[in-house]
This record gives sequence, C-alpha cells and structure tokens, in this order.
Amino acid sequence: MIKGFVSFEKEITELIRQIVPEHSLHGLWLNTLSYLENCGARKIASCEHPTAVKEEMLKHAAEEFRHAFYLKTQLSRIGASYEDYRRSHLFGGWGAYHYLNTLDLRASRYLGTLRMPPDRIKQLAYLLVTYAIELRAGELYPIYQATLRQHQSKIQVQSILLEEKEHLQEMERELSLVPLSPLYIEAVCGLEALLFKRWLQMCLTEISTKIVFIG
Repeated sequence: MIKGFVSFEKEITELIRQIVPEHSLHGLWLNTLSYLENCGARKIASCEHPTAVKEEMLKHAAEEFRHAFYLKTQLSRIGASYEDYRRSHLFGGWGAYHYLNTLDLRASRYLGTLRMPPDRIKQLAYLLVTYAIELRAGELYPIYQATLRQHQSKIQVQSILLEEKEHLQEMERELSLVPLSPLYIEAVCGLEALLFKRWLQMCLTEISTKIVFIG
C-alpha cells in the first residue's frame, strides 16, 4: 500500500452500483469522467516546457484527451447528451470542478514550503499530482468496468483502464529518480484523498436526491 493513499473502494462501488443501471445518472457520470480526463490532459499540456518536451509527455497528454473524447462518444450509446462541462452537467458539481485544480495548487504550495525553485516545483508537482490521480484511476476504473460487465452494458472502459495503468508505471519510473520521493508522494496522496473524499461525498448526496426524485 502506498503511504498517504486512502482507498475508497467501498464508497466507489456503492456509487457506481447505483449509477450504471439508470441511464440518466450514467450519462451524467460519463460526462463527469470525460471532464476529469480533459482537465488532466490540459494540466499536462500546461506543464510542458516550450521546447524540451519528452515524447512520453506528449503521449500521455494525447491519451488523456482521447479518453475524454471517447467517454463523450459513449453518451449516445445510452441515449444521453451533454454539450459541455457546465456545473449542472457534472456529478458533484463544484467538487468535480475543484478536484484536480485544487490538488495541483495544494501540491505546488506544499513543494514551495520546501524552498524549491519555481521550475522544479512545476515539474515535480506534475509528476506527483499525475501519480496521485493515476492511483485513484487505478482504483476507480476496474470497479466501473466490472459493474459495466455485470450489467452487460454497451459501454466499456477496459482500454482506458489499461492505458491509465501504463501512465502510473511511467510516473513511478520518473519518481524513482527523485530524491525523497516517498515523502513527497505520501504528502500529495494525502491531499488527493481529502479532495476525492469531498467530491465522492457530494456525488453520493446528489445521487440519493436524484434517485428519490426519479422514484
């Protein structure tokens, strides 16, 4: 177990179990995942050096953008449609909006307390934030895929799951070269857990309201 990483397997399973059978909820969920993948891709792109860009970083950003697009295209398979990522089109509203942005900000502030130069903070924050969210994706997507298979859904996310696993391995390799990386990982994973828990609680509260309304 990675120090700092907090599992929410039980809560994620309960959330997805309620979402997948109901198309209106499932559509909202797909749009939210698409938003998060797009947000991650934009974060990667914003961290790129003007000229010194590794092939691996380009590949990662391209795949995250593709995941966002793929998830959007899946909406039509369940008769759903969301033209954009406005707050009312996302599960957890502000929690979804702030999850990645706030994590990036807090990770950068944490690294700033260690008196690192700005360029180093930007580079290391990218690695640590990406690592933390790939760990979370590694927990969430298998649960989602298993539930989709259980319900014989037309939607599948197996390809995303496999690529996210590759991204995690890439981040692990990069961070293994960073002195004191276990200490940084523990701190940033702890920050991610707080933000993900807040968003998850918003989703669970929202879904209970929607289910009552639907019923």
